Amino acid sequence: MKTDIIGIRNGIVGVEVVDPRGNRHLVEINVEDEDVEDFHAQESYSHTSSERTPEEEQIMNQVRARARFEAHKQTEYDIIPSGWNPTQLRRGIEALENMPVDEFDEAFREYYHALIDPERTKSEYGITEGSVEFEGEPQIALIVKGFCINDDNEVINVLPDMYIYYSKEDIEETYTTGTPACCSEGTTQITPMVPPFVEVPEDFVYPEDFRGSEGTTQITPMVPPFVEVPEDFVYPEDFRGFLINNLICQIRDVYRNMGETPPKQYDIEGYGKPKGNFDRDKY
Repeated sequence: MKTDIIGIRNGIVGVEVVDPRGNRHLVEINVEDEDVEDFHAQESYSHTSSERTPEEEQIMNQVRARARFEAHKQTEYDIIPSGWNPTQLRRGIEALENMPVDEFDEAFREYYHALIDPERTKSEYGITEGSVEFEGEPQIALIVKGFCINDDNEVINVLPDMYIYYSKEDIEETYTTGTPACCSEGTTQITPMVPPFVEVPEDFVYPEDFRGSEGTTQITPMVPPFVEVPEDFVYPEDFRGFLINNLICQIRDVYRNMGETPPKQYDIEGYGKPKGNFDRDKY
């Protein structure tokens, strides 16, 4: 989609987006209050969500996602979370790639065993028939485990608990248990203080490179349990590759979520985001 930042005034970033049908949209993002819903103006589709077709509703959601991505990329404001930012997800991939094998093993062994033995995980987290919100046998749909990286793209903390999504085949709603991943506890204010540039590097991109990573960043692998562990699967080496594949696929789905074709290096097979503004069956 073609996008253009048309102005910034009083804490509002205005973004014009042209959708795949050639229709123009104006999205205004309040960067001073994240609880304020984005203003979305257009004259091509119904203004009531229930009166739009599924394809029209998907386009509207993709336009909003595309506008927020462009505003984050082209302004000084931090608008999208790290899990939906390809730059931060790439940093997470680098951190996993460079993590010593023994450290990776110690940090992610529990996660690996939770994924290969979901029945034990269900028992440990109390996800059992008679103790959940619905009748019948619950099944784990997704297991999430976050880790934190520093400005040098090094893993400095792997969060101790996991966050688990569970449901049942004949119901649409998904339930959760465990502790959501969060790297924000105990954070310290950092005040950059630097001399002027002697020379701006040729490959320096503003504002991404100027913004940098600003302290601790949360990266969150999210995958369903193994149906069957391949016979030639070697832990921990192959599990590291498995988590990296998930982060690459999350980058892929960030682009699909805003109606864009992912760059070739990210357009691979694998499990990425559990939900998004795209038809998963199409891919």
